[in-house]
Amino acid sequence: MRGLFFLIIVLSFFSCKKEATRWQSNWLLPVLNDTLNLTHLYNDSTLSISNGQIEIELSRTILDLTLADLVQIPDTTISQEYQSNFTVNNVTPGFVFVNTVKVHDLELGDIQLKQVRVQSGQIQLKVYNPLNTAVIYQIQLPGVTQNGQVFTQNYAVAAGTVQNPTVSTENINLSGYDIDLGGLQGLEHNKLQSKLTLKTDPNGPSVSIYNNQVFKFEASFENLRFDYAKGFFGSTIISGQKEFTIPFLDKITSGTISLPDLSLDLHIENGFKMALRAQIEELSALNTQGQAIGLLAPSIGPSMFLAPAVGSWNSLQPSTLDLHFDQNNSNIKSYLENLGAFQQVSYQLQPNPWGNTAAGHDEAFAHSHLRLQMSAQMPMALNADGLSLQDTFDLNFSQDLQRSHITGATAVLTATNAFPLACEIVLYFMKDGQIWHTVVADAQLSSAALGQIDPLDGLLKKKSKINIVLPSSLVADLQELNEVVVSATFSTTDPNTGMSIMQSIQANAFLALQMQLQLQTQMRP
Repeated sequence: MRGLFFLIIVLSFFSCKKEATRWQSNWLLPVLNDTLNLTHLYNDSTLSISNGQIEIELSRTILDLTLADLVQIPDTTISQEYQSNFTVNNVTPGFVFVNTVKVHDLELGDIQLKQVRVQSGQIQLKVYNPLNTAVIYQIQLPGVTQNGQVFTQNYAVAAGTVQNPTVSTENINLSGYDIDLGGLQGLEHNKLQSKLTLKTDPNGPSVSIYNNQVFKFEASFENLRFDYAKGFFGSTIISGQKEFTIPFLDKITSGTISLPDLSLDLHIENGFKMALRAQIEELSALNTQGQAIGLLAPSIGPSMFLAPAVGSWNSLQPSTLDLHFDQNNSNIKSYLENLGAFQQVSYQLQPNPWGNTAAGHDEAFAHSHLRLQMSAQMPMALNADGLSLQDTFDLNFSQDLQRSHITGATAVLTATNAFPLACEIVLYFMKDGQIWHTVVADAQLSSAALGQIDPLDGLLKKKSKINIVLPSSLVADLQELNEVVVSATFSTTDPNTGMSIMQSIQANAFLALQMQLQLQTQMRP
């Protein structure tokens, strides 16, 4: 309804302003012809039809962690250098004077990786030559392979000096490379090897190598993301709070609703081949009146444990845990009837709660996820009693009261309503937060429950005609006002008893609206 009332106000005032020099007394302007149904409303639900009524399946993804979130190698630079302890004279062309392997330790906290496969990322190689002849650099990373071939790069680096060594730089895409982090014997973890081979230019002169010359290469790994990892993924607790607002509920200022029997489910999924501890610490909601309520159930608070996923690349089967809340095991009805627009979920997830019991055989794949999802199933039915929604819009209107101007206006709203909700409309015109004028519609927008079944589509419908009169005193103050508050109060009333009752929403329900603007003007030369 927010879009409707906003459109009424904006079209009314802007139409007035645009045609001010041409309006005559008692003009009737059509300004709105629209039909609202559930497809116009923002929601993240799946609507289905059952026995001629609409049902809702609301869903939210609270958490979705992938391998790239859980297992990371931060941007890391490894280097290897050679510096002679003494001067070597008359080194012949093509002489190999360095051939060494170095093992580098990666700082990954309590994560112990044996093997990863790179989904995306790059390596920047940089080599320095201080010798006064070209040097052939061969850089190998013995544990880094693609299709069985070891990562190898060769560079012919031009002559340089100690003070100004020649630098050669290259960026290489590492996508699709496997990285073995098991060290020289393959029995360790977080170990990355590099091999540096240096050879003087085969076509160059004989040279001397001095002890102040430093031959070096640097390899910078950047933005690495993996689609496979194996090792021990640590036991660090992942805790957090997910907060979200349910649209339109944050506009409710008063009133109550009753809901039919319904349920809410939390789904926890472990797509990693490791044990997992999960804990829903709190699920709470706060409404616009400041009333908070927490979901109370035996599974809120205690720790729960999920087994590792099973399978491999094409056969991975996550381990799952489903928590079901209904009126028999929780306070779910009072929780949802509180109309909490501001929802909060507090959780904890802990990989490997008992430590490295798998002896470094945790595994994860590109399609591995740690997920926490919420869903609720209910028929679209409610019992509304004085349910008030309120929103504020900016107002900007000007006219010269000493010349031809508007003295009064009436918005005439004709509606065909197939929803079982009656609505009363009140407008508050304000200056800097202070109410100057209050305008009440002269009738309700009647509920479909007061109407008759249309034989053409089988829907229960009711027609209404509403006048919203803007008196001359309000119109005279319009140029001083800067806000309008639209308040709509809904109810589901039994046409026979006048009592508020539970009403279901008809399949294909709609609200058809037409609005005309009646204007009274005063003409002055």
